[in-house]
Amino acid sequence: MVIVVAAVIVVKVAYGLQHTHTNPAQSSTPIPSTPAAPSSAAVALTVSDRFCQPDKAKNAWQRSLTPYLTPDAWQLYSAVQPANVPCADVHDDGKPVGDQQTSTDRAYQFTASTGGPVTVTLHRDTKQDPWLASYINAGQE
Repeated sequence: MVIVVAAVIVVKVAYGLQHTHTNPAQSSTPIPSTPAAPSSAAVALTVSDRFCQPDKAKNAWQRSLTPYLTPDAWQLYSAVQPANVPCADVHDDGKPVGDQQTSTDRAYQFTASTGGPVTVTLHRDTKQDPWLASYINAGQE
């Protein structure tokens, strides 16, 4: 008798588990989607803003800028002292410049309160890759 009761319990548990795995639970909570990658203009503004901070300590300046740089640009700008950067207070007025407006290359120029225009050149290897700054030109037309 005990064996029969145990067998019935095992069958009921197995049946219940089978149905919980085949019928997904319904929820009113939406599944979070992956946020859209920032636009090239947004990345260029972030780069110019972070670059044009001459009062920032070198390590903090470098850490804030590094995620937005290509490896070659990182190598180039790792030697820069922020105090020598000729710009500050970048305005959100970037406009595309030059002939580098392709699916893998872009350039934007921003106005800075100090030091004149700031031009950020962006690159990505494929359309799926994030935009990264390959060159920053500050304080020159």
